[in-house]
Amino acid sequence: MSPRHLAGPGDPRHVTHALRAAGWHTASDPLHPTVALHNPDYSLQLTLAPKPGRPYRPWWRIRSPHGPAHWSAEFSGTTPVEIIAGLTDALVQPPPEHLRGPMELLTSHGWSYHRQSGGSESATSPDKAVSMEWQISPVAGTLGWAIEAVDRHNLDRPGFLWRASLDDNTPSHLVTAFATALAYPEPVLRGRFEIPYGLPLKQEQEEPLGPKTAAAHTARLAHARRHRPKPDLSTSPSVPPAPPRTTSPARPTR
Repeated sequence: MSPRHLAGPGDPRHVTHALRAAGWHTASDPLHPTVALHNPDYSLQLTLAPKPGRPYRPWWRIRSPHGPAHWSAEFSGTTPVEIIAGLTDALVQPPPEHLRGPMELLTSHGWSYHRQSGGSESATSPDKAVSMEWQISPVAGTLGWAIEAVDRHNLDRPGFLWRASLDDNTPSHLVTAFATALAYPEPVLRGRFEIPYGLPLKQEQEEPLGPKTAAAHTARLAHARRHRPKPDLSTSPSVPPAPPRTTSPARPTR
């Protein structure tokens, strides 16, 4: 299906399995629907907390909770997982040497650019369905990035499809990685009954989805494993001291 920003949420394992393959640790109860993952040095964490009946509320939270440059990002439960993965994949890879700004990247894909007098700027997709805005408030100052996808084809009841936000401390390369995934023209895989109804989606020829999905997921996990942190071999593992040798007590003499 394409465009991906209208294709529906997809399978969350597209995000979580890749992070696990890249060496992230599970920190949640496997019998509870909430998923919590930490990167190897515990400087980053991802939480997926489904909220039944509230799919447009933030389900996904990714944050760096420590240090002066802490940041966070949130995504509604309806956000396409391939777009979320644009940011999460960048968490396990080194930042690129040459970085393009998100607005430059989006406009290169045909998005229209707008700048307001207060300093806020935004880009809108060619189909007018999704916008990415750098928000500046005259009262509160810089607010960060707000991304919204809207169903503009249902004239009787237009409404939000999904929402995301990246705070103003989010590293630049992560914002650009998210924007790259947002504008990426490659179609995404969806099952027949996962296709949103009433949206202007382009559907390629239907085919058995299972083998194709499994092959794509296997290749994705293999790529993620190449970014697992390598063990530190500079120091030899510490060996615990041997327990003290015990001797039999001497027998009393007469």
